[in-house]
Amino acid sequence: MNGKVMKKAKSIEIMALAALLLGGCGQNPTKTSKKATTKTTQTKQKATGALAKLSAGRDLLYWTVYWDIDNPWKTIKKEASNIEAIGNFAALYDETNNNKLFLADGSKTLDKRMESNSQTKQIDRYMTVVNDTKTSDKSTDLVESLIGTKAKAQKHAKEIVALAKKNDFNGIEIDYEQIRDNTSLWKEFIAFEKYLYKLCKQDKLKLRIILEPSTPVSKISLPKGPEYVVMCYNLYGYGTEPGPKANYKFLKKTAKDFEKLGNVSYALSNGGFDFDGDTVISVTTSDINKLLKKYKKTPKRDSKSGALYFTYGTHTVWYADHTTLLKWAQCLDKATGHKVGISVWRME
Repeated sequence: MNGKVMKKAKSIEIMALAALLLGGCGQNPTKTSKKATTKTTQTKQKATGALAKLSAGRDLLYWTVYWDIDNPWKTIKKEASNIEAIGNFAALYDETNNNKLFLADGSKTLDKRMESNSQTKQIDRYMTVVNDTKTSDKSTDLVESLIGTKAKAQKHAKEIVALAKKNDFNGIEIDYEQIRDNTSLWKEFIAFEKYLYKLCKQDKLKLRIILEPSTPVSKISLPKGPEYVVMCYNLYGYGTEPGPKANYKFLKKTAKDFEKLGNVSYALSNGGFDFDGDTVISVTTSDINKLLKKYKKTPKRDSKSGALYFTYGTHTVWYADHTTLLKWAQCLDKATGHKVGISVWRME
């Protein structure tokens, strides 16, 4: 995922016609996977709400973030019939206390609300563990220190499971990013993952592993069992020219690259980026709506991605709305030949 866990972080992205694009990428598939329909009931099929079209016939997870829980909580209650799971971002590490794993206060509050509310208690709740500390993000040195030996990896896995059980989560997500081509660290991660999966099975916890599109799946052998969630965004963003977080070509390639894993779902992102020369700022859906109103702009939809864009002054803003997310999901459906599970960064 693309979240800053520091409180000083700026707002993060909340982030059919596709048949005409890139070989009909967005057409509805004729085949539906068992995975995608595990919780699709008559009640859900008749559900209404902003997320009804996206969730129809598939498992839908939304991530929440600990620094923004009040509006997301309202949305979760409103859209409860359309959501199978929430990824509660985040559990992170305290570098001032021997890298002790802890659940952020906002995450604790939201989890308790969901567990005690009749509308939301049936929604699966995942504890999202990230390789971040209070002051730095996506540290592979941190990962190495936690899983670098068999003893460390097993101790770390037990620590994660204990924290998830303490807070009554239904599942665990591991979101350790920027490992990239570090095959030696991947080897250590795989050993850790196998042991963690064993513990999760014993305690009847679900396990999801978040993978970046740069993950070298052709060079490593990820174990069977956990659900793998492939991030399908940030094609354009920090350090790039203006453009969408994903386009149809990128989605099709990503689906092809990761199909060998079997139990795969895909992560999309709403919101977007505001590009102004070398300056790139992440913008949420609410940020974008304010800009559109302030500058009286009408966005255009890009035919190669389904994303929206507009300009104001020297700025160019690219972003995804509900229609974009649906087009992207349908593109992945077509590319894989079945309805895929979708996770969305993030709930507003």
